[in-house]
Amino acid sequence: MTNATSLIYWNERVQLSQPRSLTLLYQITAAKTVADPLRSPALTAFDAVASQAVIDSFLGTTSEFAVAAFDATAMGTDAFAVIVKMDGQAAELFSARVRVSTGTGGVTLTGTTIVQPVAALTVSSLTNQAARGATGNLAVRTVISGLDALTSGLIEVVLLWRSK
Repeated sequence: MTNATSLIYWNERVQLSQPRSLTLLYQITAAKTVADPLRSPALTAFDAVASQAVIDSFLGTTSEFAVAAFDATAMGTDAFAVIVKMDGQAAELFSARVRVSTGTGGVTLTGTTIVQPVAALTVSSLTNQAARGATGNLAVRTVISGLDALTSGLIEVVLLWRSK
């Protein structure tokens, strides 16, 4: 989804100063399992990412995000991560919001986390962090209490970012 309108700014600096909003939705279909109804260009994980090659192959970059930022410690209990392939378009990440709701249709809000960006995701750390990679892709790692046990509901990830 985009917050862009048909308005054309006469001053290009105004256009470039407007943050973009990217919303990703994941339907929880079983414990630690999601479906992506929008088929977004994103790699998701509840548990450790298998290897650096998985991340590099997905993004088409080399070590933009370290696999150790998504290892067994970083992806511990109630962790969820999203790596978004932006094809280098992101110039800056301002914030990320992850909201989890449960039940059919996601009617009961169970947790919201606002994540301020860091320069690089801390490796082997079970923490809430978001970062823009060196080549303009985005990643979010969050911990929301009770997430691993949910068998239905919705995970909504909203990224506020600036385009190159």
